[in-house]
Amino acid sequence: MNIEKIIYEKNDLLKKLLKFGPVFWGAKAFVLERYKNDHITKVSYLYAIDLIRSIYSNKKKVVMVNIFTPTEIFYALDLYPLLPEVASSFLGAMGLIRRPLQESEEVVSAADVCSVHRGIIGLAKLDIFPNPDYLVSYTKPCHSPLYSFNIISRLEGGEFFVLDSYDKVDFLAKNLEELFYYMAKKLNIKDANNRLKRTIHLSNEAYKYFEEVKELRKDHTVIDGKDFLDFVAMIFSSFGSKHGVLFFKTLRDEIKKRIKEGKELNPKIRLYWMHLGPYFKTDFFLWMREKGAYIVFEESTSISWEILDEKNPFESLAKKMLNLKAFSTLEERFKLGVENVNKYKANGIIIFNQWGCRQGSVPSYLLRRKFMEEGIPTIVIDGDLIDETNFPKEQIKTRLEAFFEVIA
Repeated sequence: MNIEKIIYEKNDLLKKLLKFGPVFWGAKAFVLERYKNDHITKVSYLYAIDLIRSIYSNKKKVVMVNIFTPTEIFYALDLYPLLPEVASSFLGAMGLIRRPLQESEEVVSAADVCSVHRGIIGLAKLDIFPNPDYLVSYTKPCHSPLYSFNIISRLEGGEFFVLDSYDKVDFLAKNLEELFYYMAKKLNIKDANNRLKRTIHLSNEAYKYFEEVKELRKDHTVIDGKDFLDFVAMIFSSFGSKHGVLFFKTLRDEIKKRIKEGKELNPKIRLYWMHLGPYFKTDFFLWMREKGAYIVFEESTSISWEILDEKNPFESLAKKMLNLKAFSTLEERFKLGVENVNKYKANGIIIFNQWGCRQGSVPSYLLRRKFMEEGIPTIVIDGDLIDETNFPKEQIKTRLEAFFEVIA
């Protein structure tokens, strides 16, 4: 029996197995041995194992959040936040998303809905996710989670909360505070304030390493930006946890080590990548590297915020959420893009146009025009994050080959 059948047809048995400690001990032993020399992957997989153990154990409540919801408040409540968008993308990377996409068609008839969220709905319909007790979605970067989370709540239950800011710090801070103390009371967390201070401290520690990583990349390309497109799962899910500190410290240390060892990639063509990228298995990025083209920085890594204030956590977190300029308005993305092209000495920009992403795809060609007017060579490539059948690879290669000739 193949892994796809086990996941989708024997998931009751799989969920029972996930309640046994020895399964996770074995998984950790495998990861420690398999990735003993790949410290970045090792740390992220160990985090994933702890996350899966927590959400399937039935010992703790389950909270689902979208990618811009601050994870710090949930770690403070002793919860591992489950990001369905990350789960959908991960299964896409494993080549296991076709079945959920098909299942979603009974619920979502429109094929032009974002495939990531169609995948989420299909996974919920197949009963892959643990039943959530809480679902929390911020209204940025897009509205798709509002719909997919609402459907999950109807299918599987769980209290559904929507965080909105109306671009006002005070309003969003109050929303966060009310949500935090409501959940703390429901979960019977007695020392919620001290726990939150601890997670804010951990978040700040991880963020300092994250900022060091971005600073080192200005003058050194020792890791292809394709890997950073994959690191987005840790960027959006681990702040406020010990795993986040360990991951970003490990990443910082690995970059320093490669710089010291002289392992520069020396790209002939330096690219700034906007939006996310295909997560399924493809030789597309290998083809780019063979052309001497490397991603030197990405929009998804360009998120930044002020150091969080342990004494004023909710206002700090609200400011963090409002300061996430990546995947934001056209003007903010344009300004950020120009800034990053200059900082990281990029020769041109690739805008990945995710099929069905209203927030990302609508302004793509307007962004291209603005960058071109600024004198920055820019190309838009249409594709899909998880559905390989919607990624015209050879056509894209032909267009990029001509683009590379212009900017090389």
